[in-house]
Amino acid sequence: MKLRHLQINQTLNQFSRLTPSDGAEGRPVAQQNLLFWVAAEPVPPTPTELAEAMGLSKAAITKMMGPLLDDQLLMKTIDPEDNRSFTLTLTEAGKQAVRDMSDDYFKPMNALRDGLGKKKFNKLINLLDQANEVLVGADE
Repeated sequence: MKLRHLQINQTLNQFSRLTPSDGAEGRPVAQQNLLFWVAAEPVPPTPTELAEAMGLSKAAITKMMGPLLDDQLLMKTIDPEDNRSFTLTLTEAGKQAVRDMSDDYFKPMNALRDGLGKKKFNKLINLLDQANEVLVGADE
């Protein structure tokens, strides 16, 4: 085993530890991600659309949205043409939660962008996207 591979793995692990794993206001980061994603969509998305866009399973989206629906931060709107299908939108409380969590949610990415500069930050994001594509392809 090469020492350099161990160093790279350690660097990735440290990066993961330095980004938040617990959410603002006691809300898990996965639920925050879902709230922010729904807020950013121009058209209310279905769970399937969210799963595809976020690179997650539909089951993961279902698990994340349950507490958000219970806490009345998300609202389901049933498709009148297909009662099995629905879209998700933020309630007023959900919109307020997104506003309240916004500073903490974006703090790590803002720190990276400020510390690296825009050009290096964009390069990092592009490389991470490519790395994720490689790793997803390796699982198939």
